Amino acid sequence: MTSDAAHGRRPLFLVLIAPILAKLHLILGWRLADARFLESGIAARVLRRSLSTLDPNIAYTSQALGHRSALDWLSGAIPWWNPYSGIGMPLAGDMQSAALFPPTLLLALPNGQLYMHISLQILAGLFTWLLLRRLGLAPMASAVAALLFEFNGTYAWLANAVINPICFLPMTLLGVETVRSRVQAGTRGGWPWIILGLALSLYAGFPEVAYFNGLLITVWTLARLAGLAGRQRAVYLARVALGAAGGLLVAGPILVAFLGYLPDANLGDHSNGGFRHVHLSAARLITLVLPYGLGRLSDPGTAESFGFWGAVGGYTGVGLLGLGMIGAVGGHLRSLRLALAGWVAIVTGAIYGLPVVNAVVTAIPGVSWAMFFRYFAPSVAFALAVLAGLACQDLTEAAKPTRRQWLGFLTAMAFVALASGLAAPLLALKPYRTPWLWGSLAVAAMVLAGMAAILRRPTLESHRRARWLGGLAVAEAVLLLLIPTLFYPSTGDLREDGIAFLRSHLGLQRFYTVGPIQPNYGAYYGIAGLNHNNLPLPAAWVDHVVQRLDDNTYPIAFDGRDRLSATGPSAIDNLRRNPDAYRDMGVRYVVSIPGKGPFDWAPPGMVDQVQRPLALADGDTAILTLPAGAGRVPFDARRGHVAAVGLHVSSLKNGAADGRLTLRLCAGTMCADGGHALSDVVGGSYILVPLSETIPLVGDAPLTLAVSRVGGRKRFGLAMWTAGTDTGRTLTLNGGPITGVEPHVAFALVAAEPADEGAGPVFRDDVMQIDALPDPRPYFGADGCHLAPVSRERLAADCAAPATLTRLELFMPGWKATVNGQEQTVAADGPLFQKVDLPAGRSEVVFRYTPPYMGWGYGALAAGLALFVLGMGQGRRRNLNDPR
Repeated sequence: MTSDAAHGRRPLFLVLIAPILAKLHLILGWRLADARFLESGIAARVLRRSLSTLDPNIAYTSQALGHRSALDWLSGAIPWWNPYSGIGMPLAGDMQSAALFPPTLLLALPNGQLYMHISLQILAGLFTWLLLRRLGLAPMASAVAALLFEFNGTYAWLANAVINPICFLPMTLLGVETVRSRVQAGTRGGWPWIILGLALSLYAGFPEVAYFNGLLITVWTLARLAGLAGRQRAVYLARVALGAAGGLLVAGPILVAFLGYLPDANLGDHSNGGFRHVHLSAARLITLVLPYGLGRLSDPGTAESFGFWGAVGGYTGVGLLGLGMIGAVGGHLRSLRLALAGWVAIVTGAIYGLPVVNAVVTAIPGVSWAMFFRYFAPSVAFALAVLAGLACQDLTEAAKPTRRQWLGFLTAMAFVALASGLAAPLLALKPYRTPWLWGSLAVAAMVLAGMAAILRRPTLESHRRARWLGGLAVAEAVLLLLIPTLFYPSTGDLREDGIAFLRSHLGLQRFYTVGPIQPNYGAYYGIAGLNHNNLPLPAAWVDHVVQRLDDNTYPIAFDGRDRLSATGPSAIDNLRRNPDAYRDMGVRYVVSIPGKGPFDWAPPGMVDQVQRPLALADGDTAILTLPAGAGRVPFDARRGHVAAVGLHVSSLKNGAADGRLTLRLCAGTMCADGGHALSDVVGGSYILVPLSETIPLVGDAPLTLAVSRVGGRKRFGLAMWTAGTDTGRTLTLNGGPITGVEPHVAFALVAAEPADEGAGPVFRDDVMQIDALPDPRPYFGADGCHLAPVSRERLAADCAAPATLTRLELFMPGWKATVNGQEQTVAADGPLFQKVDLPAGRSEVVFRYTPPYMGWGYGALAAGLALFVLGMGQGRRRNLNDPR
């Protein structure tokens, strides 16, 4: 190995190993990165001190649906259809599952999502390295750019399918540069990387990011016309266009699945330019350079901050910005530098609502149909990373920093000052003046002061100056990305006994959840759940949900929890109002938080506004009194006795509480006791405490619930909500009245005598309760026939006469069936379901779904692969160390 080769390989090795080292605490399990601990609703003893990622779709779509896709592939099936969410819906065609994306196979592994994310980071760094080496940059400068990009702010703050296409931006641009060099050398081909990069960007599952990256690729391609002769320009553009066409052809299967789904889909706000007039607040510009200056993710918990954190897509930090601005003023590759600097300025202006700029950018076709203010962020980070690499190259080649480089650095400092000034109204508010602000200011000051000191030191060798500046920017980037990972929980237990119960009892029917086993986790575990949380969604199904099942749910998040109106009916209220509508969907079981099922009872008029917990020390007793009457009427009159009491509690310090909680529930002179060890309470928790005997809910005497703490020294309290008005309920602590707040309590009800086993609770543990709904509509039905289902797609039928087979699966174009091996038309049974005609006698029926026109998709794939091979051509043999 030559010294030059070793010198080049060491920076490349650092690029490849850095993401693994940075997330070693997650790999080793010191923090739990499995999204099921965060959002599935089946985890216990989980303490979340803050958000570790901004978008919960790391769980609902990326993990749950990605895992299902991986299992389908491993079972030998192409994951076109998801029968486990809603009443069935396309899987690959929804895009966010990334069902046809090769790295999704990693999601079949334990902790596979973490390994997938690390792999994507490594690819982002590797192809940034290759791109900048092809541009002629030295290994050190290329490594700085690669490290800055693989530790960018979008990777830090988002972890759903948004991040999947990011790494293919430099891959595609490597193809553009390969084409350009081939054209200059007079050799053919050069576009395979364009084909591969664009195709994988689309298979990655987030077309918005792929499109916005495509706009930057277009700008880069045009900027690189400089330096080419007239005919070379035409050949260069033609070959890049050929590569782009090849990428679209190779992506034919996913494009056919996606575009074929759209005519039947609900797109939420992604239609008719719904985001044209939306942008981030300029007062929040400070988070671009001081990402945690206004607090941790989701801090301080106000409505305004909630809106911001739900829309932001990343940050730059001061090091990346400062180094990028130094690179923007260099002379080599001048047109490219200006294009990248212009991209950063224009896109950032659009994101933060700069007049005129915002209007111009949102006028670009397709931009206003997506959350551009979130999804442009990776391309901004990439542009700055390339400029930062160019800065390191410039500094290496110059004896000392030039005035123009100082001007670039001072421009970055001026931007930081501007962002701080715009944030002044927020910083004047107490919730934002936290240690996170002072810490962020200190880190930023150290980085900027360090960069200035390095630039000013006259005796420093040029290559050391570049290395130290790059190292300082990279160190800041790594630190900023690491911070959210520290807020993954350190402890937690997955409670899967309820999952096992459903697997063994559900059959082909469905369950409906109002809490545990959140939407799409039925797909993760292979059990059919009625809920959904996704986009796009089948329009007919969404309309049915809103009109017939739950008129107070968010149409795209039918999760049984979140409400359109806090004063409107709960999911349980709507279920109780019309249980037959759920039975008609094939619902056999309802999954809820223990004690909060459809046959349980909670005091009416509670207000969902969280207040400070009511602290309980050793010996303290809080008493909640519910007056006679007070709406104490059970949903099912046969189940009117309280067997357990549910309470929301909280350990008021990190870690578990201690001591014991005792309860006494009395109705007149009838009393029952219960207790719960507080060592199980970690953070905010819900506990269900069984009673020593049942107490009647209905009666003429008030109900009194006494809650006492026995032993323990750690801070602990009862979670409190705003008290309802005119309820007659009272709360005391050690005999003294407590006004304005009350605990949320729930009463798990049972029958005084053995009741019909067809309804009511059939399973309960500490995270979920499962109640049966009697007589759900069967998944398959045919009058006069004996049906023997083998699976959701296959059954045998014996019919005395010709009959119609109905199937409770969503009808969509693409469904086909065979009856005894003969193709049979699948027709719509009403607005939702399917039916096929059966002959008299025995029939073997098989259903299958393939997106319409998929033959064209496969043909496009074949043509694209042919173009890929054609473009390989003859070129100089290259290696990773020197891909020029």
